[in-house]
Amino acid sequence: MSGDEARVPEVRVAGIVLAAGRATRMGGSKVALPLEGRAMVTRVVDAALGSQLAETIVVVGNDADTVCELLRDRPVRTVKNAEFARGMSTSMHAGLEAIGHECDAALFMLADQPFVTTALIDLLIEAFARSGQAIVRPEVSGRPANPVLMPARLFAELLEESGDRGGRRVIHRHAAELCLVPVHDPLLVTDVDSPEDYERARRR
Repeated sequence: MSGDEARVPEVRVAGIVLAAGRATRMGGSKVALPLEGRAMVTRVVDAALGSQLAETIVVVGNDADTVCELLRDRPVRTVKNAEFARGMSTSMHAGLEAIGHECDAALFMLADQPFVTTALIDLLIEAFARSGQAIVRPEVSGRPANPVLMPARLFAELLEESGDRGGRRVIHRHAAELCLVPVHDPLLVTDVDSPEDYERARRR
């Protein structure tokens, strides 16, 4: 293989951390809950900041002041979503509108996935760079998971979504363009949605 064939194209991917939700299954705010000395949202943000992401945007809403204070010393942009109660799509919109027009893609990350790693983020970015314009997401035991990387050509479609669906319908419409990256450790993509999930995460 020649050097040109082996070279991965340079891409500019923005990270959008969704940290605005009401956390109804948890019974209250969850992204500020500590795990191993760091709040869940800061664990996700730190993984993003250590990666090849061009920038990191954090969308806040519920308990916004607490989240902003936790991230005060980190080089991120926080965007307040006043419409967060209307569902995840509003936070997705807020993050996309904050990007600008120079990015090739956006990686949507959930602030309640505290075990996501810099290595996983970089793996998704590299898969996008090699595949061209694909939607990229991890796959664990044959099932797709989050985070999800969406190419810029689909931003307009994402901005048309509403409610709490996020980008699911857009992904479904473009299923043939999906690039799944195998992940062998399910912990990396584990969501913390309930008090029981949080206790399991603490034990890990």
